[in-house]
Amino acid sequence: MIRNYLKIAWRNLWNSKYYTAMGILGLATGLSTGIFILLWVQSELRYNAFDQSAGQIYHVGSDMSSGDDYTVWSTTPGPVAFHATKDVPGIVHAVRVRTNWNYSVYSFDNNHFEKETAAYTDPDFFALFQTRFLHGNPEQPFKGNKSVVITKSAATRFFGSQNPIGKMITGDYKDTYTVTGVIEDLPTDSSLDYHIFFPVSLMDQFYVNSTYWNSKDSDWGNFNYETYLQLAPGISPATIESKLTDIQQKNDPNATPLFSGKAYHLQPVSEMNLYDANGAPSGIQTVRIFIVALFLILLIASINYINISTARAMKRAKEVSIRKIIGAGKKQLFFQFITESVLFFGLSGLLALGCILLLRPYFDEISGKELQISLFNKELWKVLFYTFAATLLVSSIYPALFLTSFRPLQAIKGKILPGARTTSFRKVLVTVQFVFSIILISGTLIIGKQLKYMKSKDPGYNRSQILTFYLQGEMSRHSAAIKNQVENMPGVKGVSFSSNYILNNGNTTGDTDWDGKKPQSDFIVNPFGMDANFIPLMQMELVAGQNFTGTPSDSTHYILNETAVKLAGIKDPVGKRFSLWETEGIIIGVIKDFNYTSMKHKIGPSVIYYAPDASRIYIKINGREAKDAIAGLQKIWNNYNSGFSFNYSFLDDAFDKMYRSEIRTAKIFNIFSVIAIFVSCLGLFALTTYTTQMKRGEIGVRKVLGASVFQITRYLTTGFLKLVVLSGIIAIPLAWYLMQWWLQSFAYKAAIGWYLYAMAIILVILVAAITMSFQTVKAAMENPTKSLREQG
Repeated sequence: MIRNYLKIAWRNLWNSKYYTAMGILGLATGLSTGIFILLWVQSELRYNAFDQSAGQIYHVGSDMSSGDDYTVWSTTPGPVAFHATKDVPGIVHAVRVRTNWNYSVYSFDNNHFEKETAAYTDPDFFALFQTRFLHGNPEQPFKGNKSVVITKSAATRFFGSQNPIGKMITGDYKDTYTVTGVIEDLPTDSSLDYHIFFPVSLMDQFYVNSTYWNSKDSDWGNFNYETYLQLAPGISPATIESKLTDIQQKNDPNATPLFSGKAYHLQPVSEMNLYDANGAPSGIQTVRIFIVALFLILLIASINYINISTARAMKRAKEVSIRKIIGAGKKQLFFQFITESVLFFGLSGLLALGCILLLRPYFDEISGKELQISLFNKELWKVLFYTFAATLLVSSIYPALFLTSFRPLQAIKGKILPGARTTSFRKVLVTVQFVFSIILISGTLIIGKQLKYMKSKDPGYNRSQILTFYLQGEMSRHSAAIKNQVENMPGVKGVSFSSNYILNNGNTTGDTDWDGKKPQSDFIVNPFGMDANFIPLMQMELVAGQNFTGTPSDSTHYILNETAVKLAGIKDPVGKRFSLWETEGIIIGVIKDFNYTSMKHKIGPSVIYYAPDASRIYIKINGREAKDAIAGLQKIWNNYNSGFSFNYSFLDDAFDKMYRSEIRTAKIFNIFSVIAIFVSCLGLFALTTYTTQMKRGEIGVRKVLGASVFQITRYLTTGFLKLVVLSGIIAIPLAWYLMQWWLQSFAYKAAIGWYLYAMAIILVILVAAITMSFQTVKAAMENPTKSLREQG
């Protein structure tokens, strides 16, 4: 029986090649797109999925008062992990992680490697994340401060097939470390994508001459570490937060009553890419929008299949009726059409799978991810099965019921008059399909608008034609001489030094004090060192006071940004006492707020201090002479650092890269919108075909009575275009709600005008009109004698 069903199903599909090809194309497009989205969402939700114990691993953020509110920073002071291990029951492991920026080049023999990611960490790091040791002793990963643990891929790059244990790695041609362990690579989709690990005890060297903090284990003032905790089963994160807060209040000599009631916030590591440290949604908004897009596209594909199936039904009405007359039961016919749907979906699924395997490299490039697609991957087949089964279930029931509902005698005579309920249902399907399409197109336009807004919004400085790089090796000891050389180069308009990268200043501290400081008014600031040329070079605006003068007295002068002044509650700040890192001084100016991170985040408080010998150089270049200027800088670089590659960047380019994730989201959504319109129009084309078949006799009568081709075309398309307009009216509030939801993760939002939604509707109307015109014009131009003879 099944075999017979399959034979008949194949014959029917083959005999309707046109409809079959159109249906398979639409369904395969929807299925492959849906599976790509599912795989992308799956990779996002598996971020930091180290092992089964990941559910008990938490990242610690610092809750800090900021005037009338508080914010949560992703970093903590060093003593948090130290006391968590020693003094808090219920914590299995506590480790600190800090990126090691000290070295640009690592060497072994005559082989040199750049862009290796490295970090300082505690020995318990490897136990907490259950990394597998290939070489070395997991119980004692480090053997003194001059040892390192490296990953398998780093070992292969450095040593090839040699045993790495005992081999020596040199950082920046000066500091040598012994390899004491080799571990499996950590997941690339994690917050810990490092390849070289240094013992965190090395950080104690920075406290040797400190007059205030004795070591990293007692330094409560500097928030330098990412801290991770593994809790014992059954231990509540809230309990740990409370105990860590008590420890901070007891041990921090500068502790003040907490505005928020707690000093630290625990966040599951699996949520770090989905939510900000304070729990506010960030990446999860994009994931949710993509899930919505997934369902919209699959439903559009399903509706498209239903519309094509009902259009095909008109040509199969006589076949179904004859089979009914010769004894076929409704149940048999129903299962026959279900078998056709399964075969149809099977062919579509195979084509979709082929598209996935073929197009994966392009999707990886657009999304910035390496999706794991293997025919032996159980997870892939699970995704395929659920997507296939759900879409099949939704799409096949109605066409099967519709095809078995014809009245035999009327169908044989060609007089099929579907009821009002059937016609209304198809109109609902078309409306829903275009509602989804308009939502996706609106989303594309709004995402593009937000991206353009972030890239064009004034960041508080002029980044045009600014070249920057970090002074490495010998250059850091000759900054004054280098400045003189660079200033005298042709094509150079100005030179300045800063301690930080203006696009990503991650330095934080709570070591601040000022006159009139009130309890509960502590907040974390971003310290920013610069020389006297930086503010004019970057065309930053002073709203009060003055800039540094470039004299030694500037060592006790500070410039605060507007946010810092507001949070500190300092009235008339110029001339007031201010202290940073226990260095007393006065405020000499207030600078207009400027962005030093992505515009997804609010501008935080910043304190600018004088640092004429800072290690990052900023150079303003004449655009027409940029090539010569870069060549001259290369020569200067080679004179000091022949062993280092000259790595520079323009702030404009780096600024664009900062929004890489948003750019990728916009590109993917553009593709979704094109696919949605394409599949919707396939269904609309099929439904137009169905309508013209139903009205061939009426069209013939109208032509005989003198109707023009234009009048008939307008008559056939007006009803559908009204449905598209109705779709727009329904889609606008839904699209507005969804995009406002997505925009919540941005601190600065573009003004979204009604015209964007109108553009989406107009675009869909134009595409729909063009799609329908192919079939309606053809029907309007048909010889009326032929259609009337067939209808008669």
